[in-house]
Amino acid sequence: MKSLLILVSYTTILSIIINPIHHTASSFSASTTTTISISPPSSADDYRQLASLLVSSFDAPQSCQEDDAVPMMERLQWDLYEKSFTEEFTYKRYVSLARKMRGKKYCLLVAKQIDMDSDDVSSSSLGRSNGVVGMVEMGMSLCPVDANNTSTTAYDDEINKSSKEVMSPSPLIGVICVSPTHQKEGIGTKLLNKCEEVARDIWKEEFICVDVEPNNTPALSLFEMGGYVESLDGEGGVLKRNTTILRRRRAEIKPHYLLRKRIRDDDDGCDPNDR
Repeated sequence: MKSLLILVSYTTILSIIINPIHHTASSFSASTTTTISISPPSSADDYRQLASLLVSSFDAPQSCQEDDAVPMMERLQWDLYEKSFTEEFTYKRYVSLARKMRGKKYCLLVAKQIDMDSDDVSSSSLGRSNGVVGMVEMGMSLCPVDANNTSTTAYDDEINKSSKEVMSPSPLIGVICVSPTHQKEGIGTKLLNKCEEVARDIWKEEFICVDVEPNNTPALSLFEMGGYVESLDGEGGVLKRNTTILRRRRAEIKPHYLLRKRIRDDDDGCDPNDR
């Protein structure tokens, strides 16, 4: 099963440091509990595992059959050098981005599976980490102010700035990814909820958006179950806009659906003039 992921423009992301949260998942035995810890990457190893997760989920060849020479050659090329190059590129990109965007509206989180003894659950110990099993990235991007009454084919935010449509910075989930071995465990929902919490309670934003590839059925299901709705163009169809993504260290432009969710009501005490 393909990993759940959404990729959006990497040129518009902005940073924040937030506190970790922990969710108790299940018990292996009477004395051991598995916990999912969601927090910003805290070490080089976290960034390495994040890069490995993204590359294996998105960049790796999806299939390889012995009777097909092209996939076999692609797999060989990938195993020999392309994988290591792509992982190193992804690692350096995220480390650099985290430093560059520190203190701005940017949120990068990893979900780590942690085994805890029963005595550790009530203490401050974080237990034994089994590594990164999910991640999410959110920043600010120009999105239509009235997402249900607009249309755009702008390639990225730089072109959006000159669009005739009314655009406004909005929290945009750029990447969300869960390891195939840990899907259907609620990790994607936990990551999504944390992003909404940050955008609503810390950034004081009213809406949150996401760009989703039309053929990414698992991602569409996740967001629809989370209350996200499709934005409509001027003719009543689903709004599509071109988004720049990275694949194997190269930029590609692909059409994405724009989904949106209201996360803060007018009576939540948010003064628009304070934003």
